[in-house]
Amino acid sequence: VVLYCLENITLFGLQQPETSSTMRCNAAIAAPWMCLLLSLFISAASFSHPPPPVSKARNLEYGHEMFHHDDCSERRSFLQKSASMVGLVTAATPPANAIESGTSVVPSLDSTPITTGNFDCLLDLPPITPGCVRLYLCRHGQTENNRLGLVQGARVDPSINGNGHEQAQRLGMAVSRLTKSSSSRGAVPRLAVHSKLRRARETAEVLTSTAESQSTVNNESTLKIYGELSSIGEIDFGSLEGKDVKYFRRATRSTFANWSIGNIDMRTGGRGESGREILERAALSLEELAKMAMSTSAPSSSILAVSHSAYLKTLLSLVNDSPLAECIFWKIQNGSVNVVDVNVEGKRRLVTANSGLFGGETLSRLRGSNGLELEMPEAHLIRRNEVRHLDGMDVHVK
Repeated sequence: VVLYCLENITLFGLQQPETSSTMRCNAAIAAPWMCLLLSLFISAASFSHPPPPVSKARNLEYGHEMFHHDDCSERRSFLQKSASMVGLVTAATPPANAIESGTSVVPSLDSTPITTGNFDCLLDLPPITPGCVRLYLCRHGQTENNRLGLVQGARVDPSINGNGHEQAQRLGMAVSRLTKSSSSRGAVPRLAVHSKLRRARETAEVLTSTAESQSTVNNESTLKIYGELSSIGEIDFGSLEGKDVKYFRRATRSTFANWSIGNIDMRTGGRGESGREILERAALSLEELAKMAMSTSAPSSSILAVSHSAYLKTLLSLVNDSPLAECIFWKIQNGSVNVVDVNVEGKRRLVTANSGLFGGETLSRLRGSNGLELEMPEAHLIRRNEVRHLDGMDVHVK
């Protein structure tokens, strides 16, 4: 009877697929009974009489071993190994506050502490440029499209995956550390915005929740989501969306090369956004974010925004007056943060066909004017693609 019960506990508790959270819970419940039954059985197993014969056809697979019920010594060895595995069964039970992501279980921050990563990576930033506010421009966490190497622009809207959730947590931990330095108190963002896309919103939600839980300075609330900002959305890639990223890179390099010589009315993927539209949107977002950072809702002179890779490359190129042909090769990783200071005291800049975006005045004379006259606040690129808070993550991307 003891053996029968033990075998059924093992069958229905341990041998279910690991993706079944219900069966893992059953295994955890069965573990104490298993210990009791094992102790009773092993104590009694010293007698020499073999158990009643059981058909050889009925075998129980456990890992890579096969257990034959009519072999007393093998049974005893198997049961002793099973006893040593009880701790593993209990540990495999998902925490009550775990977050399910597809078929994988993504532990929340307080159940599985993140111990790797340099979360002080923002403490070595210089002070905010005089007359400016500070923007922390983050890329959203990883999605399955990112992992599989499929293009996602304004038209494709997946959720973040388990890696993306952890990247967002790590962002929140890095931002919360800004409160450690009294000299950077004005640079601690209190408001966060995100694009209208799901991956940006989810990243912002995890990031702000993590930052709030990490706050230890005077019980101050840290980061709150202000809302959605449409001007920081990803580029519309037209017919390229959903395609393999290798094909996409070849196509977009051609497009950015055309933009870089002034052909900014060329559209991505045929019917996507033009370079002119993206640049105008980037200049608008700098204005909007600076105003929000200065609003009464933000008790600091900084703000955090969750946006997207290709869009951020274009925006940072505009801020730094770097050639558009160069920015396409920049890395803006999932979960990275970029830092820009934007002037709010009236200093302005006019972007024209002579801008460094298009190779400067010399090339402008050769190709003629594209008619661009884009006014924007003066801005300074302080840091690009900060990823030290992601150290220790094993993220596989095709």
